[in-house]
Formats: sequence, C-alpha cells, structure tokens
Amino acid sequence: MMEVGSWLWKLSFMFHVISNAAFFGISFVFTFGDEEILKEKIVKRYLKLAFTFVLITGATGILLLSILTMSGMDDLTANPVGQSALVMILGYLIVLFIISLALIYKGGEAGTYKKLFGIMFFSYLFVYVIRVYLTT
Repeated sequence: MMEVGSWLWKLSFMFHVISNAAFFGISFVFTFGDEEILKEKIVKRYLKLAFTFVLITGATGILLLSILTMSGMDDLTANPVGQSALVMILGYLIVLFIISLALIYKGGEAGTYKKLFGIMFFSYLFVYVIRVYLTT
C-alpha cells in the first residue's frame, strides 16, 4: 500500500511541477511579450491552454495536499511547509479568478490582456518567493 502512495505522490508531483512551469512560462511570455502576440485570436488560444494547466495544477495540488495531511500534518499553520501550502492555495485562487476573468473578457485590447497576464505572473512569482523563504 505504501508503494502505491509513493507512486501516486511522485506522479502527482511531476504533473504539478510541469503544469506549474508551463503556466508560468505562458504568463511570462504574454506579460513581457511583444504587442504582436497579444492579438485576441492568439491570446484566447493560449488562455485555454493556460487554463488547462491551471486546472491540472489545482487537481494535483489537492491530491498532494491530501496525501501530505494523511501523514499527520493536521494543522497547516504549525510549520513552514504547511504555511507555504496555504500561500500556494491563496496564489492559486488569485490566478484562477484572474484567468477566469481573462477567459470571459471580450474586449480584445492587448493592454488589458497584458495586465491580466502580468497579475497572474507576478502572483505566482510572489508565491514562489514566499515559498522559498518559508521552506529554507
């Protein structure tokens, strides 16, 4: 039984990290990219892809957190790993809200998309800076 949990943890963690990195990369490109790539047709395509990565990140994050709490980590505020998990949840909620706004936005203005991607990028960057600070 422990081997199944170990493999489940490893696979979930791999998918979590890959989807996080892919989303972070997409948000970086659209935050600092040229105005040419911010056309509505291109942005909408990548928003759907980024939303898929955000959903994979959330699903695997929930699975990882449930496995983490099964081993006796009941109070997430008691140690730095739990605190960083809470910060990640907060950052994820911010990104989920902003990407949902970006998906329903119909204006097509490049500046607005750039600002929305910027909020998502800097939210994730801030979360990972806090996570590194708490866990080292």
